[in-house]
Amino acid sequence: MMKKISAALVLATLFSTASAHAATIEFDASKGMTTTNWSDTLSFGKFDTRLGTLNAIKFVLDGSVAGSGRAESLDGSATTITLSLASTLTLTRPDGTTLVVTNPVFSAAHDVASFDGAIDFRGASGWDTGAVANSASNSFTSASAADFTLFSAAGGGTIDLNLQAAGNSTGTGAGNLITQFATSAGAGVKVVYDYTALAPVPEPETYGMMLLGLGVIGAAARRRARNRQAV
Repeated sequence: MMKKISAALVLATLFSTASAHAATIEFDASKGMTTTNWSDTLSFGKFDTRLGTLNAIKFVLDGSVAGSGRAESLDGSATTITLSLASTLTLTRPDGTTLVVTNPVFSAAHDVASFDGAIDFRGASGWDTGAVANSASNSFTSASAADFTLFSAAGGGTIDLNLQAAGNSTGTGAGNLITQFATSAGAGVKVVYDYTALAPVPEPETYGMMLLGLGVIGAAARRRARNRQAV
């Protein structure tokens, strides 16, 4: 019985050296803060199919918006103005289909009095936010065969993805309201490949050592059997 158990343990050790294991590879690219609206192309590495089997692809989009907004209420009574500086950032495949979208927004409210007679975005009826900024993040994980084919190749290579930023700032609160916005947007993108990799195949020397171990175990078992018979 000891011989069979020990042999099984040795064989398990042998085959574990070639077992599969989980791994990830990440590619990063970024776009600096640029006046909206804009469109740009970012390049990423493809998954090298020689490394193993692809399980999933995760796309992470970290977006930022920065700028200023100002407003003038023309109402004849006091009101509360809300200004939202926003940008919608969209990452797409080469064919234009959407992968992931994020929408960073800075929003604030301010109380103003009735129109003071001057459209100057200050005084009793005006407001200027000054320089403000905010960020947002979103992700998408794909396990589709079509994306696996699109984002992988033997030897790797590169793929170009399109990134767009559209300004969509808004102002609300007064029935008669004048607003002005100046915004820039930027983003960082990650493409993460989750895959199952096979460990390197053991060298012939490894097999030799394993077989030697089996021989030693067998010899020991035979000696124990002879000793029991002698007794």
